[in-house]
Amino acid sequence: MEHLITRTGGENETRAGKLIPSFVIDTAGAPASAPAPGEETATAPEWIELLPGGVFYGRDGRGPFRLDDPAAVIASTTALQMNAGIPIDYDHATDFGAPEGRPAPAAGWIRELEVRGGAVWGRVEWTARAASSIVAREYRYVSPVFQFDPKDGSVTRLLRAGLTNNPNLHLTAIAASRTAAADNETKDQRMEFPIQELRELLNLEGDASAAEVVAKVRELRAAGDAASSQSTSTQAHDPAHYVAIAEFERALTELNALKAERARERAAHTVEEAIRAGKVVPAQREWAIAYCAADARGFQAFAAKQPSIVGENLGLGGEPPADRRGGGLNAAELAICAQLGLKHSEFVRRKRGRADFLSLERADLDLRNAAVRSADLRNNQD
Repeated sequence: MEHLITRTGGENETRAGKLIPSFVIDTAGAPASAPAPGEETATAPEWIELLPGGVFYGRDGRGPFRLDDPAAVIASTTALQMNAGIPIDYDHATDFGAPEGRPAPAAGWIRELEVRGGAVWGRVEWTARAASSIVAREYRYVSPVFQFDPKDGSVTRLLRAGLTNNPNLHLTAIAASRTAAADNETKDQRMEFPIQELRELLNLEGDASAAEVVAKVRELRAAGDAASSQSTSTQAHDPAHYVAIAEFERALTELNALKAERARERAAHTVEEAIRAGKVVPAQREWAIAYCAADARGFQAFAAKQPSIVGENLGLGGEPPADRRGGGLNAAELAICAQLGLKHSEFVRRKRGRADFLSLERADLDLRNAAVRSADLRNNQD
C-alpha cells in the first residue's frame, strides 16, 4: 500500500522532496546562544511529544489525521531498524536542504518511543548545540514527518522530526523555560481541570489520561464540524428551503393587509376613547382614525394635549348623557358654548330669539306673497 508523507510547510507526497527551498536556513555552523540568567542549570527535555493522539489537524488546515493505534505506529517505525536513532534536524533540512546539497545536521536522535495517553512520545539524545539552543529558547517546537494512509488519514509510521518555530501540529512546546524536572512533567501533571468529570461526560474509562480526554474532545469537534458542514451544504441545495417569488409576494401582500386592518381596528378603539373623553369631536372621527392608524404614538400625544372641550360624560360616543333634559343643548351646541364662553342659558335665549325672529320673517314673507297672488288674480279677471 502506498502511503503519503506529510511535514510542516509541505504538500502530501509519496516521498520527501524539494518544497520551499527559498526558506531553508543552513544551521550547520551557527553557534548557540548562552542560556539566559537563571537558566544556567536548565537542560533540554529528555522526553518530547511527537504525534498527538486521536484525530488531529494541521494549523494549515490539512487533515484530519488519526492516531488510533499508537503502538502499531511505534512497531512500524521500529521496523525501519534505524539503530542509531530516528533523526531530528533543524527546520526540516533533511527534506528541504539536503536534496540541494546543503547540510542537514542532526539536532538529536530519538532513541526510544512509548505511548502516553494515546500520543507518541520519544526519548531524545540531543546534540550539545541543539540542547543549548533549546535552553536558550532559540527553538521552541518540534515538527514530525510521518506517513499516513490517504484513505482515512491514519498515521502509519514516524520517519523523522525537525526543530522549528513554525510547527504545523499542536504539540507540547519543548523550549526550556523552567528546570529540567519541570520540563519532564507529563501533560497529566500540568493540566488543571476536572479530569474525572470529563471522563464521565465523554464515556471514557476511569483511568483515561488527560491526553486521551483531549483526543476525544478533538474527535467530537471534528465530527461536529463535519456534520455542520454537511447540513449547511444540504440546506444550500434543498428546494424545500425556497418558495416561488410569486407565492412570497402574495403572502407578503396578505400579511400587510392584515397588519393594516389590525392597525385600523386599534386606531378606531383609541379614537372612540378620545371622543368619549371630549378630546376629539365626532365629526373628526375618520380623520382621527387615519391619523392614529398611521402614527399611534403621535395621535396619543396630540389627544393628550387637547383640552376636554365638551366636558365628560356627554354621550359623544353615541349614548345620550344621563342628565339630558328635553329641549336641552345637544353635543355640538355644548361645544359651541365652550368655545365662545357662553352660558348655556344665554345660548338657549339667543337660540329662541333667533327662532322667533325667523318665525316673524317667514310670516311677513307669507303675507307679501299672498298680496302678490291676489293682485295677480284681479288683473287676470279684468
